[in-house]
Amino acid sequence: MDNFSIQHKDNGNVTVVTISGRVDSVTAATMDMELGKIVQEHKKIVLDLKIRLYWPAAGERVMKKTSQRGQKSGGGIKMGRIPDTVMEVLENVGMMEVLKSYPSVDMAVASF
Repeated sequence: MDNFSIQHKDNGNVTVVTISGRVDSVTAATMDMELGKIVQEHKKIVLDLKIRLYWPAAGERVMKKTSQRGQKSGGGIKMGRIPDTVMEVLENVGMMEVLKSYPSVDMAVASF
């Protein structure tokens, strides 16, 4: 399942963004563009990273930029169901101090 996709749907007043497939230096640009659009339109966002992803430095930069966009818009970005490999990378670069993480998407949605 290397095909990259990003989808979003409203869950009450929270938008759940599901990212799946392989995030690499090429697809990270698409992820950045799509998340930028979503953050402009929605204030409360939960990222669902349910599929194991390859997560290079480009993915980290997108997450940092997305978090900053969310803060500037007066909203918030939380994460649910993060794969261990992605969690480890985000912890190592200090992103988990900025982003709140929950064991499930439902718990992340309920936290708003």
